[in-house]
Amino acid sequence: MLQSIDATSPPVVPGTSGDVAQDLSPSGDKVDLPSDNIVSEYLLVCEARSTTLVDGFWQFSLETADGESVLSAYDNEVGDLNRLTLLAAVRGLEAIEGASTVTLISNNRYLIRSLADSLPRWRENNFVWEHFGRRIDVQHADLWRRVDRALQIHRVEACLVSSRLVSPERRRSEVAQDPNAAHIRVDSAHSSVAAPHANKQPNDRLRQWLLGGGASSGSAPARRRIRSADLLES
Repeated sequence: MLQSIDATSPPVVPGTSGDVAQDLSPSGDKVDLPSDNIVSEYLLVCEARSTTLVDGFWQFSLETADGESVLSAYDNEVGDLNRLTLLAAVRGLEAIEGASTVTLISNNRYLIRSLADSLPRWRENNFVWEHFGRRIDVQHADLWRRVDRALQIHRVEACLVSSRLVSPERRRSEVAQDPNAAHIRVDSAHSSVAAPHANKQPNDRLRQWLLGGGASSGSAPARRRIRSADLLES
């Protein structure tokens, strides 16, 4: 179940922190992009799994704004969960040919928060920091340097997606023994919903918001939290 997604459609000043979504392209004259109502061309989903340091797994999926799959890749790798998720982001960004606008989605807070808050500072310090009087590389500096190079090519917005199980756990045996389990309602009965027309296109409001397409043609709206009503068919 999707608990909450904060997404920002308008771009923000590079190098400043955002709540969840953030324009991540470094400042400078290497990329010349429009500043109003930008709709991402690609949706990049990055994920990883790791229970020990030797059984890691990373995966990324790259889709167009229309939902068409462009490329997906996965592999087993040694490393912790943060490094593996970062590796998925690196591989995904490097797989995109030519300068593009990308919405990067992950449920890894380290990746999204570091992109939004820490990366500008690391970039200024050449990805090193002082530790007990010694200057050493920041954690996963090799991958962060690759991310920084990718951000000089692409315009990237990062979005943190979090989910949590809120339904109470019930054992299958308890459900099977409950004769009323299949008939429990928490609201009054209502008429059935008519089936959609066969020729009607899907109304993917969530994808529109993630890619920045929810913005109106006028001035860019302020950042907002997506509600369940925004995802329902109008």
